[in-house]
Amino acid sequence: MKISMSVVIILTTLFCVLPYIWFVFITKNNNNKYKKLIKDALKKENVSFSTKEQWNNNLIGIDESNYLLLFLKINSQETPFVRIDLSELKSCRINIKSRDYKKDNKRETELQALGLEFTFFSEKEPIYLNFYDMDDDFAEHFEMKRIEKWQALIQHEINSYSLKKTA
Repeated sequence: MKISMSVVIILTTLFCVLPYIWFVFITKNNNNKYKKLIKDALKKENVSFSTKEQWNNNLIGIDESNYLLLFLKINSQETPFVRIDLSELKSCRINIKSRDYKKDNKRETELQALGLEFTFFSEKEPIYLNFYDMDDDFAEHFEMKRIEKWQALIQHEINSYSLKKTA
């Protein structure tokens, strides 16, 4: 009787604890894969960031010595890697898509998508960097503050390059 009760307790404990251990192990493996992908991409591009930020599966950084902006968004399907020459940029603006709805007789605004749109001096097509998309991400993590910060940083780099160019 004692042995069978002990076996039941051990099995029950294992069935409760093993999923948590498995989840932690998988998360750690995915984080290591993302770090390796980022490290390989940076090594391949030979970039040293003066300013960078990483959140969720995104990385953005500015290499002031080469006037480059790098944006890396890691998805399970593909890894889009965007490299932008800051000397070719004309402007950088925030692109917000939101939806208004009523909740308890109040108007609420829900953020649908948020990104930076770059226009160039040349005839290049504008580039859009997606910081947040409601379809991909379930929760916002201060994306509005983050995008305002990066828009200001990039605009500063554009302005400082144009001043150096005219001097």
